[in-house]
Amino acid sequence: MAFRLGDLLRAARLPAMAIGCGLGGWLVARDSFAGVVIMTAALALLGVILGEQVVLARLAERMLGRPAGSLREVMTLAAARLEALDHRAAHAHPVTGLPTREPLCETIAADVAAERASSASPRLLGAIRFVDFDRLAGFDHALANCALEQFARRLVAVTQAGRMVAQVDRDCFAVWFGAADLEAARAEFQAIAYVAGHEMEIDGGRLTPTIEISAVSLPQEGQDGLALLLRATAALARPEGGEGGEIRLQALQPVEAAREQFMLEQDLAQAIAEDQLTMVFQPVVDLAAGRMMGAEALLRWDHPILGPVSPARFIPVVEALGLSERYGLWVLNTACREARRWADEGFGGMRVAVNLSARQLLDPGLKTKIERTLARHGLGAEALELELTETATMADAERTYQLFGDLRAMGVSLAVDDFGSGYSSLSYLKNLPFDKLKIDREFVAQIDQRRDSRAICRALIELGRGLDLLVLAEGVETEAEVACLRALGCHVFQGYHFSKPLSGRDFLALAADPSWRSRLNVAAQRPPNLHTANRHAEELTL
Repeated sequence: MAFRLGDLLRAARLPAMAIGCGLGGWLVARDSFAGVVIMTAALALLGVILGEQVVLARLAERMLGRPAGSLREVMTLAAARLEALDHRAAHAHPVTGLPTREPLCETIAADVAAERASSASPRLLGAIRFVDFDRLAGFDHALANCALEQFARRLVAVTQAGRMVAQVDRDCFAVWFGAADLEAARAEFQAIAYVAGHEMEIDGGRLTPTIEISAVSLPQEGQDGLALLLRATAALARPEGGEGGEIRLQALQPVEAAREQFMLEQDLAQAIAEDQLTMVFQPVVDLAAGRMMGAEALLRWDHPILGPVSPARFIPVVEALGLSERYGLWVLNTACREARRWADEGFGGMRVAVNLSARQLLDPGLKTKIERTLARHGLGAEALELELTETATMADAERTYQLFGDLRAMGVSLAVDDFGSGYSSLSYLKNLPFDKLKIDREFVAQIDQRRDSRAICRALIELGRGLDLLVLAEGVETEAEVACLRALGCHVFQGYHFSKPLSGRDFLALAADPSWRSRLNVAAQRPPNLHTANRHAEELTL
């Protein structure tokens, strides 16, 4: 028997629509938006083909939970369900599924209204921004959404039941603590933020989230939920140490540059754990005594893919990411461990110099950390020198004065690094208990050929002598530079002319090398070129 195509389609549409109704009814029972759409379309078609009574008898009770009088009633109620689900979809974030700001504000308003009668204590609203989202989206939107979804799941997982977690902006989340005690809520929010910043796996890689947090409390007299939320998110947007009301425009980075910078930051966050950091030591020599005084400890990063990365590139990133304290503690511990080796090898009179950042100076526990590190390695305070730039010391003058006094009382030596390269202040140099002044290499380079550099170095050497400070010239690379500086009165040097930065093992080998010590002695016994010194003095008085 032959069938025409039209007959086949008409014969197949009834079971197809029946399946559609069945599927739609199952989805509707689960409050699915798609289910209502499928169900509504299937009901309309079946009502035309089979008649209202058949449709109502089979499907109305499943959809509505009770018998319906007419197909019109079924369609009306289905449309109402569709509208309700559409409203619900608009109030859930499409990526994370979390409630948006409107449900959060409604919840806050309801809680406030319920608590006004009982004069409840203030409540807490915490805000957390997932800072990495926009940067990830700049070169991989799918990866950004994946990270956002996982970050949201983490927040929900670590937040106690009864707290509301909402997504109030593309990268900003809020936690409403409702009836929790204010102080307990603050502690809980700090714990949530701590866990939120832990490393997570994203698309086969690892991401250490950068987050910003703020929290505001709801006063007893009550406040609009939206106003409270805006206060919390505004606190997130305020840059640390910045001025209000200023908008800065930044040039858009190319996609590959943005990706490379972001990956560099993520790798830096893992470099310590992955044992990618090393320390090298550049000797400091005293030509007046013909000996090595110690060394400056310098941080190096050997990236597994990029290879050696210049400190000029990664140190600013460390500071921008807020990793200065973690990296600084690693440097301090590694340098002290190496100084312990020097003492064990018979070079106990040498001192290791470690750089401190402005962020480390603001750490209230810095003094305790230094004491514990020295004790851990069995070192006296005289074995350690801390180097700080003049800009870092001026960040918080009162705190710096107190800290320096405490460190000096311990016996730790203090040096001002790169002096003259910033906004030099003689008042802080006079008031802070420094032991050493390091002339910046910018003034040392080609000093034998540049009259302006000689004038500056002569002034700094005289200044150091007047303040009873040891003066060190860093970055010396030629014999002519050394001779010129010695003629001006400087006798402590650091630079490639004497040695490049060395690994710990190579540094010890150099310190023990008799031929190198002999060359230092010969240089020390060679008197400064008085003719050169007199000629330079004549130049500077013209």
